[in-house]
Amino acid sequence: MATKKTALILTLIVFSLVSAWAAFAYITAARLNACVSLVSKGKEMEAFLAKPSISFVETYFRFEDSLKDDVIFGVDQESIEGVEHPVYIKGGDWMAIIGLQRTGAVWVACGTEATQKGIPSKDRTWKILTTGQAFQPGVWYHIKCYADYSTRHFRNLEIDGPGLKKSFDLSACTVDYPNYMPFDKRAMSYYAYSMRSRTMMKERGKPLVYFDDLRGGVIEGGRECVVFQTDFENQSKIGEQPVTLPVIKLDNYTQGKLYLERPESRFRIETSATAHSGTHVGVSDSDLD
Repeated sequence: MATKKTALILTLIVFSLVSAWAAFAYITAARLNACVSLVSKGKEMEAFLAKPSISFVETYFRFEDSLKDDVIFGVDQESIEGVEHPVYIKGGDWMAIIGLQRTGAVWVACGTEATQKGIPSKDRTWKILTTGQAFQPGVWYHIKCYADYSTRHFRNLEIDGPGLKKSFDLSACTVDYPNYMPFDKRAMSYYAYSMRSRTMMKERGKPLVYFDDLRGGVIEGGRECVVFQTDFENQSKIGEQPVTLPVIKLDNYTQGKLYLERPESRFRIETSATAHSGTHVGVSDSDLD
């Protein structure tokens, strides 16, 4: 009896260790580092949520020469439908994410006919474009993406910086639907991020991407209205989201505050002598170790 009991205990220990390692390996095989702010209040945003139209997200970014080509970074905006009064799909999360590589590659996560019907995508369907030239280290660039949530399509993308001014028409691409998101009410969320995976990584490097002057907004009455903005000056630390289950209460979020997109994200605020504005920047760290 004692032998069987000991064997059972050992089996449970091994199972626990294997499960813990699997979770660790999953996390470190790839890392997504994003800060996010949710917006649901204000005249322009409330009008947008009642009748979705065009939204935009923009930021400035820079990196040092130690950043390797495989690191992907950029901006995202997502329309959260909520479970109470959805426009399209209950719990819908309509994602318009744009990724860049220092090589000048542009990644657009496109939706499909299935995702438009409310079937979450298991893997991203990426459309790869190019600026035609590499981004240079040590200088600030600007990226701005528009998405039309009345049709759930991307609209256009603008990238500019020293010696670069590029525009892409993305209107043929639908936004993606990555997962069911059980917020109680509607909101827009705006992100800056970087990500890395071991499958693409050839050299370790120092995978830091710097962001400043992150803004999100909507087009109301033919004009752009900023509904969220941060220069990383008024918040010293970015913490986890106040998630509750089975339904996430939107009222638990502080409007205008930055949160980590997920607990394992490594996104922080640092003092910088090379900030685009002010004295602080957001830092996305995609180190997998």
